Amino acid sequence: MSTQPVACLIPLTSSEPLWEWDIASDTLFLSLGACSLLKLPSAPASMAHFLEHIPPRALPRLSKLREGVLSGLAGSSLQCDYLFNNTQIQEHMLVLSRHENGRATRAIGRYDVVPSRPAVKAEAFFGERQDVLPDVGIWLYSITNKCVWRDSACAALLGAPASKSCFIAHDASLPNVHPEDKEALHQGYRLLIERKSQGDSRDDIVRILSGGGQYEHMLLRGSVLERDSHGQATLLAGTLQHAKSAALHNLYFSEGRLSYVLEAVGDGLWEWNLQNNRMHCNPRYLTMLGYTREEFPFTVNSWKEKIHPDDCEKIVNSHLAMIASPSHGDSIECTYRMRRADGSWVWIFRRGCVTSRDADGRARYMVGFITNITSVQNERDKLEDMVKNDALTSLRSRSYCNLEIERIEREGIRPVCVIYSDITGLKMINDNLGHSAGDAVLSEAATLLRKNLRASDCVARMGGDEFVVLLPHCAPGDGLKKLKAIEDCFIERNRHTRRLPILASFGLAHSESLDTPLAKALVQADTCMLRKKKAQRESAQQQLKSWIEAHTGKSVSDDDRLPSR
Repeated sequence: MSTQPVACLIPLTSSEPLWEWDIASDTLFLSLGACSLLKLPSAPASMAHFLEHIPPRALPRLSKLREGVLSGLAGSSLQCDYLFNNTQIQEHMLVLSRHENGRATRAIGRYDVVPSRPAVKAEAFFGERQDVLPDVGIWLYSITNKCVWRDSACAALLGAPASKSCFIAHDASLPNVHPEDKEALHQGYRLLIERKSQGDSRDDIVRILSGGGQYEHMLLRGSVLERDSHGQATLLAGTLQHAKSAALHNLYFSEGRLSYVLEAVGDGLWEWNLQNNRMHCNPRYLTMLGYTREEFPFTVNSWKEKIHPDDCEKIVNSHLAMIASPSHGDSIECTYRMRRADGSWVWIFRRGCVTSRDADGRARYMVGFITNITSVQNERDKLEDMVKNDALTSLRSRSYCNLEIERIEREGIRPVCVIYSDITGLKMINDNLGHSAGDAVLSEAATLLRKNLRASDCVARMGGDEFVVLLPHCAPGDGLKKLKAIEDCFIERNRHTRRLPILASFGLAHSESLDTPLAKALVQADTCMLRKKKAQRESAQQQLKSWIEAHTGKSVSDDDRLPSR
């Protein structure tokens, strides 16, 4: 048995009863829908474990039928009934791949519950179904072989005469589909197959001619199972079902338009008919923004007028691009601000999708919803502010400084000067005057540091008593002048002898070319600062000690230790 992890192709979270079997390793995958239908608390890890739920007397017959398909002697698909945990189910199976010797290596399929019928023996579990029109059918499309496999449910939904699963040429895979929908469908799937940027799945509402001579709306879902080295899809699979029975949404049709009935979730719902440029929304949409229908006639222009000026062009243009061509995709997600009736701005998360396109690929209808995410956005802004800024000094944070260094390096900005600074005696101040006094010293030092700098310069507190100043587009000579101006600010401030001195040491370094990374310049500036701090340490400590003793009457010890670096 293979020890390599087995990749799964089917969507395991799907509500549809799908299954997949890696035959070489005997690994079995069941979707959530399959587990629910089979009343299993969890999916069996292997086909061997799955078979434990089937009556022993039925296993020889099932094994024989499967063996015919797995060996290739009886084709590549199977449809049979059997008892599973005392429930009569129908199994659909399709072989997806074979070994070079012809033996099947992977199969995929779905399960259905067979409606109750007169006494069924455990052994008699195989037979064709003659039931009412089924809810869901499955299909697979091999692009390499230009061949489509569809089960009996799919054939019945398409109004095809075949009552069982079969292979057909891809040109005949969509009989009875409305001509307008067929053209748009071909365009959409061509993009799905050729361009991975379009994603690996799509949903479409299509009109299919029923036996009664009327078109019925069907939900067609498709997913890419495999792509080649060039990104071209080679295998597709999906389902077909009546749109009105789709479990994702409660749907209704009005004047030929598809509308989403999702009032219970509290979102604002909208619909856009591109043929007459009319828009519709539900009451929740208006309530979210505080408008009445009279105050907000839901037209394209009124919607655009409510969008924040800074967001309007980007949001409108992204919608127009998707409307114009399926090359821009069939769905959109965006975040922007809208003006409420009281004049305030709310953050909106908007999601929409194209439900129909004309023969030229232009969207005919769009539907979607909006959600008020103002509280989430505000929390995000607060968190971003906490990460980027130092709460005590209002300078930039260490994290922001590191990001700014990365940006400067990425954009190749030179020359750049770096100033490293350290406040002397902070421990002495905290120990003798309290941490509030130490915090006040740091806050005032921050003000002095940024007093004569440009808006484009970055002043950051790196932690504790250390600060860094980044001066982009600053030559070494200009850097010296800026450092002199900063030092003069500290000297002028400390002329007031009644105030606690704020003593700082500084180091300057520069990088004039990309050969000297900023990280190296930072180390050089730090080294320079430490050298000056050591030289000034004795006099600086004595100045602080004398001031504290004179204003508090305490005896202060010399304990401001330099870091060992």
